[in-house]
Amino acid sequence: MLRSPALSHGRGELRGVPRLISLAVLVAACSAAPPRGEPGAPASGPGRVVVISIDGLMPEAYLEPDRHGLAIPILRSLVARGAAGRVHGVMPTVTYPSHTTLVTGVPPRIHGIVNNKPLDALGKNLDGWRWYAEDIAVPTLYQAVEAQHRSAALIVWPVTVGARASVVVPEYWRAGGPDDQKLLRALSTPGVLDEVARGEPALWQLLTPPDIKDHAQIAIARHVLASRRPELLLIHMFALDDAQHDHGPWSPEAIATIEAADREIGLVLGDLERSPDWPRTTLAVVSDHGFAPYDREIRLGALFVQRGLIRTDAGGAITAADVGVIASGGTAFVYVLDDHRRAAIDAAIAELGEHIARRIEHDELVAIGGDPGASFALVAAPGHSFSDKRTGDPIVQGPARGSHGWPPSDPAMDASFVAYGPRVPHRALGAIDMLDVAPTLARWLGVALPSAAGRPIAPLVEPPIEPPAAAHYTGTH
Repeated sequence: MLRSPALSHGRGELRGVPRLISLAVLVAACSAAPPRGEPGAPASGPGRVVVISIDGLMPEAYLEPDRHGLAIPILRSLVARGAAGRVHGVMPTVTYPSHTTLVTGVPPRIHGIVNNKPLDALGKNLDGWRWYAEDIAVPTLYQAVEAQHRSAALIVWPVTVGARASVVVPEYWRAGGPDDQKLLRALSTPGVLDEVARGEPALWQLLTPPDIKDHAQIAIARHVLASRRPELLLIHMFALDDAQHDHGPWSPEAIATIEAADREIGLVLGDLERSPDWPRTTLAVVSDHGFAPYDREIRLGALFVQRGLIRTDAGGAITAADVGVIASGGTAFVYVLDDHRRAAIDAAIAELGEHIARRIEHDELVAIGGDPGASFALVAAPGHSFSDKRTGDPIVQGPARGSHGWPPSDPAMDASFVAYGPRVPHRALGAIDMLDVAPTLARWLGVALPSAAGRPIAPLVEPPIEPPAAAHYTGTH
């Protein structure tokens, strides 16, 4: 997820939580033995699904853990007994479009969440993101579950402000201060956060949006699992994304955060295994994109200001613009607002030379699932990342950091998929398409998602678990 450094998430863990770690954690940590509840005796009928998204988790972390010296006993055991592969993502490979594809099975140009942020050429939206569920143009997996009068819980899942689900704790922030806790309470299912805080007194120390520590999401999710028993639970963890943005992929900070995420997964797995619903439960660990290192920043906004294509006042506020830009790390989406200035826009971009790897024209951009409203997109050269800053030089050398957002054809942008449970056969899945994740989850849940463009991952749904007829879609989110 691309956030401004001023609002980057911190990292930390909830202290004073003396809980018994699941047998899966203890066994995996002490030996090569598998976790409890091995597949082999699945229950019949509709299943229950828990999805944990680790933002920015690269598949190499669990496919080649020894190469990176990772102490991740839980992920290792899930891969050893479940199914795992690498995921070909969507355009652009950033958080909000990808997470929306994970629950719809269609590319961004169809579901409508075409980037993390909307176009804001005049800077009036106060750095707002695409937070709102009403902007999703197609039915979602959680709507399909709720349409069967079953429950779905969404824990800090992107694009869920206003979502119609049994439990919602959305990802949302504005000022990044203590009042954002009140805002989060107001937007969440009434009472849920206060219930969690009564059992976890340190919760609010970890929960000032957007500075949310991963253990907060897990504490909320475990409470919801125990108290509400949802049929579908979606959890978004993003400390790894922050660590890689700040320090780069495979940095010591990133390694430590992956290992911390593994421990959090173990807590949820232990709860699931002890649950009476375990025989019909599937746990899926997913991610939204990969990562790549960079140390040079491309500031298109600064270039366009210098060339008079964006005009600002003495304080730097935009007063007029002939062109708009959404900087998405490895890709920048360009919106020509005045056709008479197109030649000047092209000439300015040409000055960047080898710093730009390629230009994706509109028709190709739409064909690969990107924003049909953009005029074209630019791809950053290796070692570069686009920034939304409008001051300074167009190219700025900086410290080694990490980014994403390059087209999904770049293998470094591959996302993750690991599944485990009584209904999941042991399989090495190889490469799978992100469009196929939602249909697979729908098949496990026993719900219909007819609008999905993807198909269930064949090795994971044989013999087929037939979903019921589609429930009537009301158009609400």
